[in-house]
Amino acid sequence: MPDPIPPPRVALVTTHIAPAVGYGGIAESTARIAGAWAAAGRPFALCASDASEGTPHLRPAEVGLPAAVPVHLYRAHGWKRWGLGIGAAPEILRVCRQAEAVYISGIATWPTSLAGLACRMLRRPFVVAVRGGLMPGHIEHIRRRKPLKWLFYRMVTLPTLTMARAVHATSTVEADGVRDLLPTVPVAVVPNAVDLREWPPLPPRAHDGRRVTGYIGRLSPEKGILPFLRAWLATRRPGDRFLVAGSGDGSYAAEFARLAASANGAVELRGYLRPDGVRALLAESDLVVLPSGLGEGGLRENFGNAVVEALASGRPALVTRGMAWDDLEEEGAGLVFAADASGARSAMERAQALSVERLAAMGAAARRLAADRYALAPVADRLWRLVTEEV
Repeated sequence: MPDPIPPPRVALVTTHIAPAVGYGGIAESTARIAGAWAAAGRPFALCASDASEGTPHLRPAEVGLPAAVPVHLYRAHGWKRWGLGIGAAPEILRVCRQAEAVYISGIATWPTSLAGLACRMLRRPFVVAVRGGLMPGHIEHIRRRKPLKWLFYRMVTLPTLTMARAVHATSTVEADGVRDLLPTVPVAVVPNAVDLREWPPLPPRAHDGRRVTGYIGRLSPEKGILPFLRAWLATRRPGDRFLVAGSGDGSYAAEFARLAASANGAVELRGYLRPDGVRALLAESDLVVLPSGLGEGGLRENFGNAVVEALASGRPALVTRGMAWDDLEEEGAGLVFAADASGARSAMERAQALSVERLAAMGAAARRLAADRYALAPVADRLWRLVTEEV
């Protein structure tokens, strides 16, 4: 049992927290950091909504933190995705008042905005993880398509960020976007992490002459998965398969499902999967793709947790250039391609040409890279020091 760590005490405020269903990487990454801080004896309190899509409201005991960590989950109402709830204000104000520093995971939602305003009012030092919310394509999309949200950014989100001790970015490309908007605010790059114990290395898939590609994530434009499916269908060989774990809504997801159905069973849509289902999909795959930025509009991911989970599991990744993985090919852990249709087709042809031996070597390199860069304990320690020390 680690020795108790003295104050400063930290408040961790986020919109959703795993194991809540349906909120992707922010909820999962924040839960991992909270778990690592608790394991290290860090003195902090967690505050989030209890929202979970399609399931009953999350309860504090389900978050899985030890009793020594106060967990405050207020009831979410209406738009659960935004963490709306009348109980948010008193809970957030209370945990921020009790804390000596605050870590806000996410921006422009009800709880994260309230936390920023509370820190300004209470004069508490705070660090904000923008979690993709200031990516250039995302900002341009809001400016063009969502004038009310852009007004909220200008009136609340951006002025609050200018008063932060630091902004936490998960990749260099995300940090560059933050600096373009907020040139005077310190920006620290700390990647998302993976618990290597939860993602043990998988043996290479048994050779059967086929190439099986996996995808894990939402069916949404910033993922680039619809144009990638078109490239995959244009280059696939008889017997090749595409396994897809994720859900979505709207016309984008509907068009993806329609196109997948045209592949006569070669594309399998498995819907939202919990970690054990994701591990099973990885075991069935030769490599995993994240084609973020592929398509129109410039929307793209800031990081991509599915990539680190795949790398930790010993699966090479196939990724677009311009995210956190531009040196993946140099590390021997995957393939990097230009974010356009010809780049995607070329990448698939290169992936098809990989020998069994080469895939196995890339899988081993992927695991080493995950252990070197994304192991949970050292990443969580870096983040703790960012929140509790001067930048």
